[in-house]
Amino acid sequence: MSIGWDSLLFEQVLDQLHAIARDSGSAQFKLVQGGDVLISIDDDSEPQEVYDVQQGVLSILIGMAEERYLLEVIDNINHHLDPEWTQLSPWDEAKLTIEILLRMTTGMDDELNPLGTIGETWRHNNTAYNYLKKILCLQTGQTLDVLSHEWLFAELSMTQTHWIDGDDRLPDGTPISSLVSTASDLVRLGQLLLDRGHLGARRLLPAHYLEQMKSPGSAENPAWGFGWWNNQRHASPGGQVLPVIASAPPDLIAARGEFGNYLHVVPGLDLIMARTANAGTAKQIDIEMQIWQLLMPAGSD
Repeated sequence: MSIGWDSLLFEQVLDQLHAIARDSGSAQFKLVQGGDVLISIDDDSEPQEVYDVQQGVLSILIGMAEERYLLEVIDNINHHLDPEWTQLSPWDEAKLTIEILLRMTTGMDDELNPLGTIGETWRHNNTAYNYLKKILCLQTGQTLDVLSHEWLFAELSMTQTHWIDGDDRLPDGTPISSLVSTASDLVRLGQLLLDRGHLGARRLLPAHYLEQMKSPGSAENPAWGFGWWNNQRHASPGGQVLPVIASAPPDLIAARGEFGNYLHVVPGLDLIMARTANAGTAKQIDIEMQIWQLLMPAGSD
Protein backbone atom coordinates (compact mmCIF):
# COMPACT_ATOMS: atom_id res chain seq x y z
CA MET A 1 0.00 0.00 0.00
CA SER A 2 1.29 3.48 -0.78
CA ILE A 3 0.04 7.01 -0.75
CA GLY A 4 0.10 8.55 -4.19
CA TRP A 5 -1.59 11.51 -5.83
CA ASP A 6 -2.06 12.72 -9.34
CA SER A 7 -0.72 16.23 -9.77
CA LEU A 8 -4.09 17.95 -9.43
CA LEU A 9 -5.08 16.04 -6.31
CA PHE A 10 -1.66 16.65 -4.79
CA GLU A 11 -2.07 20.41 -5.20
CA GLN A 12 -5.50 20.23 -3.57
CA VAL A 13 -4.15 18.24 -0.61
CA LEU A 14 -1.20 20.60 -0.27
CA ASP A 15 -3.48 23.64 -0.22
CA GLN A 16 -5.69 22.05 2.44
CA LEU A 17 -2.71 21.07 4.59
CA HIS A 18 -1.38 24.60 4.44
CA ALA A 19 -4.78 25.88 5.54
CA ILE A 20 -4.91 23.43 8.45
CA ALA A 21 -1.35 24.38 9.46
CA ARG A 22 -2.14 28.09 9.35
CA ASP A 23 -5.46 27.85 11.17
CA SER A 24 -4.28 25.48 13.91
CA GLY A 25 -1.02 27.18 14.85
CA SER A 26 1.50 24.74 13.37
CA ALA A 27 5.10 25.86 13.48
CA GLN A 28 6.44 23.13 11.19
CA PHE A 29 4.98 20.18 9.32
CA LYS A 30 6.81 17.47 7.36
CA LEU A 31 5.45 14.54 5.38
CA VAL A 32 8.05 12.13 4.03
CA GLN A 33 7.48 8.89 2.14
CA GLY A 34 10.20 6.58 0.88
CA GLY A 35 12.76 9.24 1.73
CA ASP A 36 11.03 11.82 -0.47
CA VAL A 37 9.76 15.02 1.14
CA LEU A 38 6.18 15.36 -0.07
CA ILE A 39 5.13 18.30 2.06
CA SER A 40 7.26 20.75 4.02
CA ILE A 41 5.82 23.67 5.98
CA ASP A 42 8.06 25.96 8.03
CA ASP A 43 5.96 28.85 9.27
CA ASP A 44 8.35 29.16 12.23
CA SER A 45 11.78 27.57 11.83
CA GLU A 46 12.72 27.86 15.50
CA PRO A 47 12.78 24.69 17.66
CA GLN A 48 9.56 24.26 19.62
CA GLU A 49 8.75 22.53 22.88
CA VAL A 50 7.18 19.21 21.88
CA TYR A 51 5.71 18.27 25.26
CA ASP A 52 5.00 14.53 25.64
CA VAL A 53 6.70 13.69 22.35
CA GLN A 54 9.72 13.66 24.66
CA GLN A 55 8.46 10.40 26.17
CA GLY A 56 9.01 8.63 22.86
CA VAL A 57 12.53 10.07 22.67
CA LEU A 58 13.37 9.08 26.24
CA SER A 59 12.05 5.58 25.61
CA ILE A 60 14.51 5.22 22.74
CA LEU A 61 17.32 6.38 25.04
CA ILE A 62 16.31 3.72 27.59
CA GLY A 63 16.49 1.12 24.83
CA MET A 64 19.94 2.36 23.82
CA ALA A 65 21.06 2.17 27.46
CA GLU A 66 19.90 -1.45 27.55
CA GLU A 67 21.88 -2.14 24.36
CA ARG A 68 24.93 -0.70 26.13
CA TYR A 69 24.35 -2.96 29.17
CA LEU A 70 23.83 0.03 31.47
CA LEU A 71 20.42 -1.16 32.63
CA GLU A 72 17.58 -3.53 31.84
CA VAL A 73 13.93 -2.64 31.73
CA ILE A 74 13.22 -5.37 34.28
CA ASP A 75 15.48 -3.59 36.81
CA ASN A 76 13.85 -2.53 40.04
CA ILE A 77 13.89 1.23 40.38
CA ASN A 78 15.40 0.91 43.86
CA HIS A 79 18.46 -0.70 42.29
CA HIS A 80 19.14 2.74 40.79
CA LEU A 81 17.54 5.22 43.20
CA ASP A 82 17.66 5.46 46.96
CA PRO A 83 14.59 3.93 48.65
CA GLU A 84 11.73 6.13 49.83
CA TRP A 85 11.62 8.18 46.63
CA THR A 86 7.84 7.55 46.59
CA GLN A 87 5.08 7.67 49.20
CA LEU A 88 4.40 3.94 48.77
CA SER A 89 5.09 1.34 51.41
CA PRO A 90 8.59 -0.19 51.17
CA TRP A 91 7.06 -3.41 49.86
CA ASP A 92 5.09 -1.69 47.10
CA GLU A 93 7.93 0.63 46.15
CA ALA A 94 10.14 -2.42 45.71
CA LYS A 95 7.76 -3.66 42.99
CA LEU A 96 8.41 -0.70 40.71
CA THR A 97 10.59 -1.39 37.67
CA ILE A 98 11.82 0.64 34.72
CA GLU A 99 9.30 -1.23 32.59
CA ILE A 100 6.42 -0.27 34.88
CA LEU A 101 7.37 3.42 34.68
CA LEU A 102 7.59 3.19 30.89
CA ARG A 103 4.20 1.47 30.70
CA MET A 104 2.61 4.08 33.04
CA THR A 105 1.22 1.40 35.34
CA THR A 106 2.84 2.82 38.47
CA GLY A 107 -0.17 2.63 40.79
CA MET A 108 0.58 6.17 41.97
CA ASP A 109 -0.77 9.70 41.69
CA ASP A 110 1.33 12.72 40.72
CA GLU A 111 2.54 13.13 44.30
CA LEU A 112 3.67 9.47 44.22
CA ASN A 113 0.98 8.36 46.66
CA PRO A 114 -0.81 5.01 46.15
CA LEU A 115 -3.51 5.13 43.47
CA GLY A 116 -4.53 1.90 41.78
CA THR A 117 -2.68 -1.37 41.36
CA ILE A 118 1.03 -1.45 40.51
CA GLY A 119 1.60 -3.12 37.15
CA GLU A 120 -2.09 -2.99 36.20
CA THR A 121 -3.69 0.43 36.57
CA TRP A 122 -2.81 2.70 33.64
CA ARG A 123 -2.44 6.37 34.44
CA HIS A 124 -0.25 8.96 32.78
CA ASN A 125 2.18 9.84 35.57
CA ASN A 126 4.61 12.53 34.49
CA THR A 127 6.25 12.70 37.92
CA ALA A 128 7.21 9.03 38.02
CA TYR A 129 8.23 9.09 34.35
CA ASN A 130 10.74 11.87 34.95
CA TYR A 131 12.69 9.68 37.36
CA LEU A 132 13.74 7.62 34.32
CA LYS A 133 15.77 10.62 33.20
CA LYS A 134 17.51 10.69 36.57
CA ILE A 135 18.35 6.99 36.28
CA LEU A 136 19.95 7.52 32.88
CA CYS A 137 22.06 10.37 34.23
CA LEU A 138 23.15 8.36 37.28
CA GLN A 139 24.10 5.37 35.12
CA THR A 140 26.16 7.43 32.69
CA GLY A 141 27.51 10.21 34.88
CA GLN A 142 26.33 12.68 32.22
CA THR A 143 23.56 15.22 31.92
CA LEU A 144 20.53 14.17 29.92
CA ASP A 145 21.32 16.68 27.19
CA VAL A 146 24.95 15.55 26.83
CA LEU A 147 24.18 11.85 26.66
CA SER A 148 21.25 12.46 24.29
CA HIS A 149 23.52 14.33 21.89
CA GLU A 150 26.31 11.78 22.09
CA TRP A 151 24.09 8.73 21.71
CA LEU A 152 21.27 9.92 19.49
CA PHE A 153 20.94 13.51 18.35
CA ALA A 154 24.42 13.84 16.83
CA GLU A 155 24.19 10.37 15.29
CA LEU A 156 20.97 11.32 13.47
CA SER A 157 21.99 14.94 12.73
CA MET A 158 19.19 16.22 14.95
CA THR A 159 20.99 19.53 15.34
CA GLN A 160 17.99 21.55 16.56
CA THR A 161 16.93 19.17 19.34
CA HIS A 162 17.91 19.55 22.98
CA TRP A 163 16.69 19.33 26.55
CA ILE A 164 16.08 22.39 28.71
CA ASP A 165 15.51 22.47 32.47
CA GLY A 166 12.31 24.16 33.58
CA ASP A 167 11.27 25.72 36.87
CA ASP A 168 9.25 22.71 38.03
CA ARG A 169 11.03 20.10 40.12
CA LEU A 170 10.59 16.51 41.19
CA PRO A 171 9.90 15.81 44.87
CA ASP A 172 13.64 15.25 45.41
CA GLY A 173 14.48 18.67 43.91
CA THR A 174 15.64 17.50 40.47
CA PRO A 175 14.63 19.99 37.73
CA ILE A 176 12.05 18.66 35.27
CA SER A 177 13.30 19.00 31.71
CA SER A 178 11.46 19.73 28.47
CA LEU A 179 12.46 18.79 24.93
CA VAL A 180 12.60 21.28 22.07
CA SER A 181 12.85 20.09 18.49
CA THR A 182 11.80 20.70 14.90
CA ALA A 183 9.71 18.66 12.51
CA SER A 184 12.80 18.01 10.39
CA ASP A 185 14.67 16.56 13.37
CA LEU A 186 11.70 14.43 14.38
CA VAL A 187 11.56 13.00 10.86
CA ARG A 188 15.16 11.82 11.29
CA LEU A 189 14.12 10.02 14.46
CA GLY A 190 11.21 8.48 12.60
CA GLN A 191 13.58 7.16 9.95
CA LEU A 192 15.51 5.30 12.65
CA LEU A 193 12.28 3.48 13.53
CA LEU A 194 11.48 2.73 9.89
CA ASP A 195 15.00 1.28 9.63
CA ARG A 196 14.23 -0.91 12.67
CA GLY A 197 16.81 0.71 14.89
CA HIS A 198 19.66 0.68 12.37
CA LEU A 199 21.78 3.61 11.29
CA GLY A 200 23.43 2.28 8.18
CA ALA A 201 25.15 -0.96 9.17
CA ARG A 202 25.08 -0.13 12.88
CA ARG A 203 22.29 -1.01 15.27
CA LEU A 204 21.39 1.75 17.71
CA LEU A 205 18.21 0.25 19.14
CA PRO A 206 17.69 -3.45 19.96
CA ALA A 207 15.07 -5.20 17.82
CA HIS A 208 13.37 -6.73 20.86
CA TYR A 209 13.10 -3.32 22.50
CA LEU A 210 11.57 -1.81 19.38
CA GLU A 211 8.85 -4.46 19.52
CA GLN A 212 8.22 -3.84 23.23
CA MET A 213 8.07 -0.11 22.59
CA LYS A 214 5.07 -0.38 20.30
CA SER A 215 3.34 -3.41 21.85
CA PRO A 216 0.36 -3.17 24.23
CA GLY A 217 1.64 -2.21 27.67
CA SER A 218 -1.38 -2.99 29.80
CA ALA A 219 -4.88 -4.44 29.65
CA GLU A 220 -6.33 -1.09 30.71
CA ASN A 221 -4.63 0.82 27.88
CA PRO A 222 -3.28 -1.55 25.22
CA ALA A 223 -2.71 1.37 22.85
CA TRP A 224 0.25 2.52 25.00
CA GLY A 225 3.56 0.69 25.03
CA PHE A 226 6.92 2.11 26.12
CA GLY A 227 6.35 5.84 25.61
CA TRP A 228 4.72 5.26 22.21
CA TRP A 229 1.14 4.85 21.04
CA ASN A 230 0.03 2.15 18.63
CA ASN A 231 -3.08 2.40 16.47
CA GLN A 232 -4.51 -1.12 16.61
CA ARG A 233 -7.81 -2.36 17.92
CA HIS A 234 -7.37 -4.45 21.04
CA ALA A 235 -9.54 -6.66 23.17
CA SER A 236 -9.82 -5.19 26.66
CA PRO A 237 -11.86 -5.92 29.81
CA GLY A 238 -14.32 -3.22 28.80
CA GLY A 239 -14.68 -4.35 25.20
CA GLN A 240 -13.03 -3.20 22.00
CA VAL A 241 -10.65 -0.24 22.24
CA LEU A 242 -10.89 2.05 19.22
CA PRO A 243 -7.72 3.10 17.42
CA VAL A 244 -6.10 6.22 18.84
CA ILE A 245 -6.47 7.88 15.42
CA ALA A 246 -9.34 6.19 13.63
CA SER A 247 -8.58 7.76 10.25
CA ALA A 248 -4.92 6.62 10.26
CA PRO A 249 -3.46 3.24 9.18
CA PRO A 250 -3.54 0.48 11.82
CA ASP A 251 0.25 0.02 11.84
CA LEU A 252 0.90 3.63 12.80
CA ILE A 253 3.04 4.22 15.88
CA ALA A 254 3.20 7.69 17.38
CA ALA A 255 4.84 9.93 19.94
CA ARG A 256 2.24 12.57 20.83
CA GLY A 257 2.28 15.80 22.80
CA GLU A 258 0.02 18.67 23.78
CA PHE A 259 -1.14 21.17 21.12
CA GLY A 260 -0.81 18.55 18.38
CA ASN A 261 2.95 18.06 18.51
CA TYR A 262 3.62 14.60 17.16
CA LEU A 263 5.76 12.14 15.27
CA HIS A 264 3.90 9.50 13.25
CA VAL A 265 5.64 6.50 11.71
CA VAL A 266 3.78 4.11 9.38
CA PRO A 267 6.03 1.20 8.34
CA GLY A 268 3.52 -0.21 5.82
CA LEU A 269 3.54 3.07 3.92
CA ASP A 270 7.25 3.82 4.48
CA LEU A 271 5.94 7.12 5.76
CA ILE A 272 6.90 9.64 8.45
CA MET A 273 4.88 12.66 9.46
CA ALA A 274 5.98 15.21 12.05
CA ARG A 275 4.36 18.38 13.36
CA THR A 276 5.45 20.98 15.87
CA ALA A 277 3.10 23.60 17.23
CA ASN A 278 3.58 27.23 18.06
CA ALA A 279 2.29 27.09 21.63
CA GLY A 280 1.40 30.77 21.59
CA THR A 281 -1.19 30.32 18.83
CA ALA A 282 -1.84 26.56 18.69
CA LYS A 283 -5.44 25.45 19.09
CA GLN A 284 -6.50 22.33 20.94
CA ILE A 285 -8.07 20.56 17.97
CA ASP A 286 -7.80 16.99 16.76
CA ILE A 287 -5.17 17.90 14.18
CA GLU A 288 -4.02 14.30 13.74
CA MET A 289 -7.51 13.05 12.85
CA GLN A 290 -8.07 15.92 10.43
CA ILE A 291 -4.82 15.38 8.58
CA TRP A 292 -5.25 11.62 8.20
CA GLN A 293 -8.83 12.08 7.03
CA LEU A 294 -7.39 14.32 4.36
CA LEU A 295 -4.47 12.07 3.42
CA MET A 296 -6.07 8.64 3.24
CA PRO A 297 -8.86 9.41 0.77
CA ALA A 298 -6.26 11.13 -1.40
CA GLY A 299 -4.13 8.01 -1.63
CA SER A 300 -4.33 5.26 -4.18
CA ASP A 301 -2.99 1.72 -3.95
